[in-house]
Amino acid sequence: DHCHWNGSEVLKHSALHHPSSIAQFSRRNLSSIHHVVAFYHLQEQQYIMKSERTNPLSSRYRSFRIITAASIALLNTGRHLQAQAYVTSGLPARTHRAFLRKLTDDICNTDAGTLTPEEVSNAPMLMSAWASAPEKLRQSGRERAMAVEGLLKRMIDERRAGNTDAIVRTEDYNAVMKSWAMSGEKSAAALRVEQILINMQDMYAAGDQDVQPNLESFQIAIEAWTKATDEPKSLTRAQQILDWMTKIYLSSANDLAMPHTSCFYPILKCWATSGKLEAPIVSEHLLMWMQHLQTNQGIHSARPDTMCFNIVMSSWLKSTDIAAEKRIRQMYEYMDKCRRRGSEDIKPDASTYNIVISSIAPAVKKYHDMGGARRADKILARLERGFLAGDESLKPDTIIYNQVIDYWAKTQSARGHFLKAREVLDRQIEMHESGVLKCRPDVTGYTSVIAACASTYGTKREKRRSFDLAHATYMEACKNKNTQPNEITYGLMFKAVGRLLPKEEERNRYAKTLFTLCRDDGLLGEMAFNRMKEAVTKKMLHELTSGMLYAEFPEEWKCHAKTPHRKPFQPKRASKKDRLHP
Repeated sequence: DHCHWNGSEVLKHSALHHPSSIAQFSRRNLSSIHHVVAFYHLQEQQYIMKSERTNPLSSRYRSFRIITAASIALLNTGRHLQAQAYVTSGLPARTHRAFLRKLTDDICNTDAGTLTPEEVSNAPMLMSAWASAPEKLRQSGRERAMAVEGLLKRMIDERRAGNTDAIVRTEDYNAVMKSWAMSGEKSAAALRVEQILINMQDMYAAGDQDVQPNLESFQIAIEAWTKATDEPKSLTRAQQILDWMTKIYLSSANDLAMPHTSCFYPILKCWATSGKLEAPIVSEHLLMWMQHLQTNQGIHSARPDTMCFNIVMSSWLKSTDIAAEKRIRQMYEYMDKCRRRGSEDIKPDASTYNIVISSIAPAVKKYHDMGGARRADKILARLERGFLAGDESLKPDTIIYNQVIDYWAKTQSARGHFLKAREVLDRQIEMHESGVLKCRPDVTGYTSVIAACASTYGTKREKRRSFDLAHATYMEACKNKNTQPNEITYGLMFKAVGRLLPKEEERNRYAKTLFTLCRDDGLLGEMAFNRMKEAVTKKMLHELTSGMLYAEFPEEWKCHAKTPHRKPFQPKRASKKDRLHP
């Protein structure tokens, strides 16, 4: 056919100079792709033959290979898989978008009752492609959702026009709901998703077996409401859908609406991050409801697991309730009890231990609880024993060790607290050397040990012992590139010099050496300078700084120090009483 051949020649020329123009292929011109495949195979062979003189990995050569691969994918998968093959072909976003828009317009801009069997089978693939590839399409979420819903409406109209092949199924409605849930339209999208879900259930109740809502349908609706941050009662609406789901399942109105643990995840997470006063209580009630569905209603798919407990515990952690630590500890002990009884669903993992230890922070830092560090250390020891016994889910990390060391550093009233801090660091080093890369010691842990030493009270002997440990810890940190001292480390070392060394001459000598190292590293921050002033005599300070103020120091002395941003001082506004009585 001469016309067909001319069209192929034009297509070859366009693709050669504009590789992205391949997006303009219509699914009705599939036979033209044969010519493009043959043409690009020929061009590719020519480039390979010239590889000794040219770069075979040039951008144009890569374009030839990409387009050839996309064309072959279209041919091998058949006409009904064109959209899916093209979306996963690795071409630019605008090319994906243009191709899907072309196929969508070809279907939607036709009269009802005129779609071919190929077009009918293509529509669900297009809906899935629009809904599942938002990062590739780089398009407005609302426009994407409208495109999917337009395809769904066209299929419904085709069915009403008498085309028995145009069957709209649950997966098609789910694609529409998913595209709305991911559109970013917040409450407007959630309302539309909920409306579609209710319509699906009504149609199924009326006898349409093809649109029975399944677990995915309800999950999409629940997640859509959890994303509706512009609606104050969004979490209530999400829970209402979960209640409705449970009700229609227990009443045998929909056997696919069985509640699952995954349905509770988004609601629990939103409550945990909401910051509301009632969040921990509501989260815990949801947890008890899940256990009720499992034990009393026989819905084992809704049983709570470790993640559910961790989310509820994190909700307590983020609250300001004074009983948060106690409640978190009770939940942890319950989970550990389930583990000892052989439960595979409920048992503490590394995240659980991290939450439990983090819950002790207010007791140590705010209420100066002497037993806080000791409790955290015991919890860490249980984690270590569990991991060494073979439980890979209890693998400790750097953060949890740093927390416990920091607690010991702040427990100044406990005798020998600096030795306890160093003991935890030694356990961390031993665990890392045994092959646990997640718990690699860092400068934070070493600095916290030095802080524990610098805050020591007691006899001269106790202070000397503490200083020797601080010095040894500092020297050890300097040997490893991952634990190099920072400006806080130097500041605390100056503090240790000023508080722990009794003789003035020794303090000056050690501070002078420390100042030289700190200056050469560019880490002479304000904290380190202030601590140094407290540690040395005025004569030594003048000798080290040549009488300069901190602001006059050369930039290379403090170039690596992270000076915290401080708000400018604002004098307190005079009250009415002060104005009346000067």
